[in-house]
Amino acid sequence: MHRSVAVNIPLFYLYRFLRDAQVWIPVWVVFLTLGQGFSLAQVTAADGLYFLAVMFLEVPTGAVADRWGRSRSMGLGALCLAAALVVFAYTTSFPIMLLSFGIWAIASALMSGADLALLYDTLKALGRESEYERHAGRGEALVWAGAATATLLGGPIAALTSIQFTIWLGVIVTLAAAALTILMVEPPRGSTSAITVRYLDTLQTGLRFAWNDAALRWLVIVGGILGASLGAAMYLVQPLLLDRGVEVGVLFSTLQVPQLLMGAVGALLVASILRKLGEFTVIACIVACGLLAYGGLASIPTLAAFAFIPLVAMLESAIIPLTTGYVNRRAPSEQRATILSLESLSRGLFIAPLGPIVGAVADARGVEWAFATLGLALGTGALIAVPVWLRAHRRNPNPSSATIRPIAAPGA
Repeated sequence: MHRSVAVNIPLFYLYRFLRDAQVWIPVWVVFLTLGQGFSLAQVTAADGLYFLAVMFLEVPTGAVADRWGRSRSMGLGALCLAAALVVFAYTTSFPIMLLSFGIWAIASALMSGADLALLYDTLKALGRESEYERHAGRGEALVWAGAATATLLGGPIAALTSIQFTIWLGVIVTLAAAALTILMVEPPRGSTSAITVRYLDTLQTGLRFAWNDAALRWLVIVGGILGASLGAAMYLVQPLLLDRGVEVGVLFSTLQVPQLLMGAVGALLVASILRKLGEFTVIACIVACGLLAYGGLASIPTLAAFAFIPLVAMLESAIIPLTTGYVNRRAPSEQRATILSLESLSRGLFIAPLGPIVGAVADARGVEWAFATLGLALGTGALIAVPVWLRAHRRNPNPSSATIRPIAAPGA
């Protein structure tokens, strides 16, 4: 049995790489703004609605993965993503864009949490669950590496053919990711009675567990704040390049690659850094460096400001291995995907209003003010939520299952 479930680890890596190896990534904002005539405020508003939809779908679809299998949820999510891209290729009006983003939300909700729950349960079946952060970090690095590879190719392909053609290539790659899930093996997930429990019971039990664990609840909120305030910078990357006179083509793509490579670096390094420093120190460093990066992006009026974008990406990529590792160590196996989905739900809760605000600020005042807005959101949110989480963790550190050194804070 150990030999059969072990196949999930390389398939998990390949699935994550293909899922984000989308050559439309470096030009999607350009496609909607310059190509289809939407304002950045409209794009971010539609994306805000997408995140609202994800918020409502995350936990129910996490329960789908807990009830019917992680690999099935991953495969169905990839198929929905392919369908969303087909609609996206023909976005000519705001309702069509909303339809595409709505299907996209279903896809994202089905995939998020399920893949990481599959990884953890596979490692647990192999007696190697202490390796989770390392493998999750590698998987997150492959997400960024896939996006980097596609970004390097996307601009030139779009310039030689069309942006719509890059979207169709994305459909093909996404279908290949869906096909991989057929080869995956479902690892054991608790007792037989737990697996055959009704869907609503799975959902209710997972939510109750997460709510009753204050440290888990607040860590999920912290992850949502950091993920949203750093991830929302993606809306401004392509507008920043256009604002600095860089046209779609080879240079346009090439300048976006370092941010993705640094994202891969951040995901690879976070596990070892966590073991040495603990969650509090890593979170504090993410906040401090994020504020530094947004300060530079808001104050430097030339293309040199773009040098801070890779730092933002590296910080963002460290969040998922950190938060999901914490969740996995505290959550029971039979509700793991449900509870992991709360992390994405939290991110959506914060980015749903933040994205449209950033887009409106960028249209009205410029990208510099939009980056300053993100810095304000990052600093304010962290100042409120991190101390509350730290206090809750100290009351219930759950040391018996922890694999990372206990949290250390100044003066502790």
